[in-house]
Amino acid sequence: MSDRSITPTVHPLVKYLSQLWLIPRREYLRRFRLGRTVLEKVADNDIVVLPQVFNPVIFRTGEYFATMLQKAELPTMPAVGEEAPMALDLGTGTGVLAIVAARRGFRVDAVDLNPEAVRCVRINVALNSLDSQVNVHQGNLFEPVAGTKYDLITFSPPSFRGEPTSNLDLSWRSIDVFERFAMALPSALKLEGVAMVLQTSHGDEVGLLAALDSAGLQVEILARKHFGVEILTVYGASHPRD
Repeated sequence: MSDRSITPTVHPLVKYLSQLWLIPRREYLRRFRLGRTVLEKVADNDIVVLPQVFNPVIFRTGEYFATMLQKAELPTMPAVGEEAPMALDLGTGTGVLAIVAARRGFRVDAVDLNPEAVRCVRINVALNSLDSQVNVHQGNLFEPVAGTKYDLITFSPPSFRGEPTSNLDLSWRSIDVFERFAMALPSALKLEGVAMVLQTSHGDEVGLLAALDSAGLQVEILARKHFGVEILTVYGASHPRD
């Protein structure tokens, strides 16, 4: 049984009150920063966002996850002279999580299905002078890095079920991404490793947790924050410990 509380829900009154300020702010941001190339500051890193790539600031999830990862307790870091641990950032988007992991001492593989995201990550890796620590791959989930095992895996999956209609929509919708991710995760995760997976209360949180349970993984809540209209949770998935 997974170590977690019931999936969170937002009280309708809290949601309504939060929308009074959120809707005008979101519309302003979308008008001036969505659908165009912009420069954002996320977890102390300069991040270029291309028009067909998920913006981690406007949609909040990426910024929250990056800030959490920047401060989180991570798998044991190596002593001086030892090889750096390996991290994998799936659905990397702008690459901000890969960049944060690299700054924390990991060698990172960053993977995205969206070719515009791959181009965006390469720009951001170069902008932050991390070319020697981050390798960028285009492909579907674990396919480009098959056979590699990781100390840390980060993933902010599409939250909603459905067929994506554009490159940008790959960040929002997938038919079966939770199940495919969970099925492949145990073989990609080292015995003492951890996978950090972000999900919003707006999405299919129950489906994500059911998929991780079915894969035989131990699940716990690593971080959770209430934003009024939604609750964001970072779940930690790991191999069961006897």
